[in-house]
Amino acid sequence: MNRVIKTFIINILLILSAQTLFAEEHVFAPDEHCLAYKTEKSVLFVADVEVIGKSCEVTAKMNWNHSGEKAQVKVSVPVISLDSNNAFRDEDIPEILRVDQTYDIRFISDWLEIEVLKKMLQEKKGEVSGILEVAGGKFPVKFMMTFTSKPEYYLVTGHLNTTFTALNVDVPDVAWGLVAQPKEFLELLVHLRSDKISGAERLAIQQ
Repeated sequence: MNRVIKTFIINILLILSAQTLFAEEHVFAPDEHCLAYKTEKSVLFVADVEVIGKSCEVTAKMNWNHSGEKAQVKVSVPVISLDSNNAFRDEDIPEILRVDQTYDIRFISDWLEIEVLKKMLQEKKGEVSGILEVAGGKFPVKFMMTFTSKPEYYLVTGHLNTTFTALNVDVPDVAWGLVAQPKEFLELLVHLRSDKISGAERLAIQQ
C-alpha cells in the first residue's frame, strides 16, 4: 500500500510538470551512443504524460561475410539498464519485458549488400529490416535510419514506431488504472556512433 501511495504522489508531480516533459525534444546528448524507448500514459484521467527510458550500455557490431560484400548489424542492450528516471517504473521493467527469457533486447539486421550500405551513407538515410528480440519473442521490424557525417564518425539515428501489443508486451495499469493507464504507442529510438560499432571501420575503408 505504501508503494501505491508513493506512486500516486509521483504521478501527481508528473502532471504538474507535464508541459515541461512534452517540451523536452532531445532524448540524447549529441555525442551519446545509446538506445531509448518513448511511450505515453494517462495520469488520473486528466493528462497524457510522456515516458522516456534510455540506456547507454549498448553493444553494437557489424559482422561481414567471407567476401566482405555483405554485412549484418547486431545491436543489444540489457533490459535492466533501461532508466526512465522513475525507480518504481524501472524496477517493474524486467518483469514486464520477461528478462528471464530475453536478458538483452537485441536487433539483428538482414544481410546488407555493401553497395546498399554505401548508398545509405551517400543519401544520408535508409531503411534497415531485421528481427527484434524482446520479451521472449522475435519480431520482424523495419527501422527508419538517418546518417550524419561527423569529423571522426558517422552518427546513426533511427526510430521504429510500434505498439506494446505488436511486441506481445502487457503493461499493467497503476493502482487498477486509478493512478495511471499506459498507452499502446511505443517508439524505439537509436542514436549510435560508428566509431563505437565494432566492424564499422571496414565500411569506411571500402568507400
